[in-house]
Amino acid sequence: MSWTIIDANGVEKSVADWGLGEVTRERINQMPDLVTFRAEGTPSDADPIFAHGSTVKLLQNGTPWFYGRVVQVPGRASAKAEDQLYRVAGPWWYLENLVFQQTWQTTNGTNPTLIATNKSRLILGQKSDGTKLATGAAILEVLAYATARGVPITVGTITPDAIAPYAEALDRSCAEVIRNFLRWTPDAMAAFDYTTTPYPTLSIHLRADAATVTLPAYGAPVSGLDLTPRHDLQAPAVVLKFEQTNDIDNDTFTSLIVQPAPSDATGDELGALVMTLDLAGARATYQKQPVRTALIPQSDASTGVIDWWKGKFAWLKDFDDADLTVVSGTQSVAIENPSDYPGITLSNVPNELLSGSIAAWMNLYAAPLLVTATLQYTGASTDESAAVWGAMNQRVLYTRVVGTNAQTQTYSRLTSETEAEPVPACLAQALYDAASVLQYDGVLELTEQECTGVGAPGLLLNLTGGRTEWATMAAQIQRVEEKIDQGQTRITVGPAKHLGHAELTTWLRANRNRRISYRLGERTTGSGSGNAAKVQGGEQSPRSDSVFRPSAGTPEPNKPFQLLDASDATGLKVTPNANSFLQQSLTPNDTVAITGLGTAIAVSVGTQIWLEIDFTDYAVTSAEIASGSGGWSGFPAPFVYTGTYPDQTLTTAFLLIGYLAAADSALDGTVITGGPADAPVSAKIIQCVSQDVLLQNVVFNGLPAVFPFPHHAPFI
Repeated sequence: MSWTIIDANGVEKSVADWGLGEVTRERINQMPDLVTFRAEGTPSDADPIFAHGSTVKLLQNGTPWFYGRVVQVPGRASAKAEDQLYRVAGPWWYLENLVFQQTWQTTNGTNPTLIATNKSRLILGQKSDGTKLATGAAILEVLAYATARGVPITVGTITPDAIAPYAEALDRSCAEVIRNFLRWTPDAMAAFDYTTTPYPTLSIHLRADAATVTLPAYGAPVSGLDLTPRHDLQAPAVVLKFEQTNDIDNDTFTSLIVQPAPSDATGDELGALVMTLDLAGARATYQKQPVRTALIPQSDASTGVIDWWKGKFAWLKDFDDADLTVVSGTQSVAIENPSDYPGITLSNVPNELLSGSIAAWMNLYAAPLLVTATLQYTGASTDESAAVWGAMNQRVLYTRVVGTNAQTQTYSRLTSETEAEPVPACLAQALYDAASVLQYDGVLELTEQECTGVGAPGLLLNLTGGRTEWATMAAQIQRVEEKIDQGQTRITVGPAKHLGHAELTTWLRANRNRRISYRLGERTTGSGSGNAAKVQGGEQSPRSDSVFRPSAGTPEPNKPFQLLDASDATGLKVTPNANSFLQQSLTPNDTVAITGLGTAIAVSVGTQIWLEIDFTDYAVTSAEIASGSGGWSGFPAPFVYTGTYPDQTLTTAFLLIGYLAAADSALDGTVITGGPADAPVSAKIIQCVSQDVLLQNVVFNGLPAVFPFPHHAPFI
């Protein structure tokens, strides 16, 4: 036969003309094929005939016989001779030296726009769009990635089609990824056809799809035979147990799905292949919002209207239901600032929000409501009723609430979700098809005048003229070594020892080092699949400003120490509203009245008005309204004690009610009008106490300060 070599420059010469000899080719399933030849007599330190990294083609009678890359050129020297040994690796070498990367949707860290980016973090068995890939399709994806980057391979037929579980991996070469998929079909064989151009063709076949070579067991060309049936590797059954841990809103449970092959296998058979495979379970997080509501009485005739008002004003509970009525036609409900809530009418918000929040994701209506009514007292007249209800035995009440159409229940929404990994279909059967076949382990040696290439990885071998079962044993050819100069071929058959499948225990390693992945959705969405939930708080929470007890006087709702304009011709003046609900509420028995209520106080910008309360043994002895200027220092500290710490006694307490500020103050207030022409009529009264700020049993400078605010008001 004619053997020629073409170098990277396209120069073609015979092996002899190149000065080469001892040509050997070794072909191995799922490993780089290797050709070696020697340049005898070439000085060990001479420039190599074929440069490292260059491409070399070998032809047999003009037909491509090998294609590869020069990976080693070791020079050797001894006392007798010098030479250079060349090692040329087949195209699988490129797969071993190219890291496989997958496309992920990511951001650049500053802009939220998703960008398709290649990463060496892999989810094996997943397509770029997030869908599942069978092993054959996944291998084709790897080969497409490799050829797109210049790997000299022509892709042939890829027949494995197992559905393997997802596995997360980091920094794997293309060859490692392919071998990972083929571990789920351990009878798969990968081999190159070097006769194709421009590049060798890689095909991967299952045992059932491979072609068969038949040779005589004894006689030419067979010069040696070593063959052993491996009953010890024959698995009677395969049982896969898929385990999933699901986490649904912090409620964790585990499911188990058993997949046997054959269908009646239990896994208790001696030699059975039993695997427990973790699959990513479903994960879901819900945002939950408990809500409690009650119907708002729309009119004085509504059922429970008195109870509803008593729920707003605790002081109403001092009076019997039978003594209270709502004046006909005075019960009204209105949306506050309706322009801020377009599209919402009273019919949309019939209920009052008592607890919880209403958020946009709940798809409900919510709006602030003002509810007003005039209550009539019809019971017997008492000092208390006279103080509260006045001469007309009526009191105008109002309260602000949040109206909604929500019902009393717990609302929920899904904030984050990861679907469970699907159970691989028919995987147990695919493993059983490979593991249940009787393997023949051994070596067949051929001696020919010229190596004919009769055997190759990816083929099955039968032998005639020997034992009957040899004629149909279909032994898998895993390795073929050809020494061209000597016409010798060594064929190794059986399980792929170099892949770790020589023993049953190593078959199980296909699963042991598998990393479960919880990033199945991250490749396509760019959103990590951590446990953090997306939580959105409510926009509308319960509210009510109905906390104080009214006193006798006009039916107009009162504020604590409301400052009213009392300016006259003599200058600017204010007066604390005499109807303040605190007028006789400084002690539980209402024995101390506040002096100075309703008294006009001359003011100018900067005037402060405060309430001074005197105590003896923590009992109130007097209370009066006073005024001054010069900032907070215009009157004493908030609390005055006698004695030495810690034996101190509270004697006086001061509460700032308000002060007069310039018109350019950022605070809102009532503009004072009237007064003499030279009076600063643009000044504003600033209220320092509102119905929403009431203190009781406070601590000042580490000392107790019992400040007896109205006993009718709730603690805030």
